[in-house]
Amino acid sequence: DQAHEQVIFLANMINDLATLSRAERTDVPLDITAVDPKELLESISNDYHTQAATKKLKLTFSAAKEVESINTAELYLREILQNFITNAIKYTKKGTVLLHVRSNKAGDAVFSVADTGIGLSKADQKRVFDKFFRSEDYRTRESSGTGLGLYVTSKLAHRLEAHIHLESQLNKGTTFTITVPSLALAKDHKKSQ
Repeated sequence: DQAHEQVIFLANMINDLATLSRAERTDVPLDITAVDPKELLESISNDYHTQAATKKLKLTFSAAKEVESINTAELYLREILQNFITNAIKYTKKGTVLLHVRSNKAGDAVFSVADTGIGLSKADQKRVFDKFFRSEDYRTRESSGTGLGLYVTSKLAHRLEAHIHLESQLNKGTTFTITVPSLALAKDHKKSQ
């Protein structure tokens, strides 16, 4: 059993390092396509229903009425959202994981992943995006992790010119919100400055 757990840990580490390598290669252009944020989040939500149900968690997806399409790298955005949802399920013992998407006034897609999990201390919130960071909270140590997931996520977000906001309270849950601009609009905006 221990050998099996270590093989899974190493496979996850290799996957995280490969993703990190891609995120840090700024010489490789992004594959930017039109993405429907509502469809993307709904698709990811469907992928995680079984995992949430196994832990007896309620996974809920919602979207604002008018959600605008954005031009972005769908692969990177999908990886970011999957990381948030995986963590939400992993660190929530009971309750809910809520997924929501809306558009802001600028036309950016605003995704949020909220859970009723163990939450993060103020000290951990400052370091959660650091490379190889793992919380000292014993409940975090109960599950395996490489300490690279949120670091990779922050690098991918940077490539997408997206901004991540974190709100958390110990024993009450965590909400990750990421605001993703339309990259074509961002480039047009830079040209006009």
